[in-house]
Amino acid sequence: MNDETKASPEWEPEAVVKRLRQTTSPGQPSAVQVFLTDEVPASELPEKAKEIVTQARESLNLPPEAVKLGKVFRSAKSFSLSTEVPEVFDAIAKRGEVKSILESVQPDILPKPKNVKDVP
Repeated sequence: MNDETKASPEWEPEAVVKRLRQTTSPGQPSAVQVFLTDEVPASELPEKAKEIVTQARESLNLPPEAVKLGKVFRSAKSFSLSTEVPEVFDAIAKRGEVKSILESVQPDILPKPKNVKDVP
């Protein structure tokens, strides 16, 4: 993204974390995709993802099973995770090496056709 292009406010980490706080609770886990900055080498991504998740979990005094690390995508410099504890998302989003965090489940984003007539 160049300097002239601004991201939509709804995709800012604070807005995403706020939505996650509203939808995440015991019995209703949320999954996210965490994107890291370019400073993190792709070769170190699996270790860095594990470090980020472990440190967030430990800082909140959670048991190991409370945060589940998912797939790591080196080409996208991202990893997935899921948890029932919304504070985990906040702890991860505040880290310096985290560029952005997005919900894994997105609402339907395809354009809706207009002026469509029912077919008899």
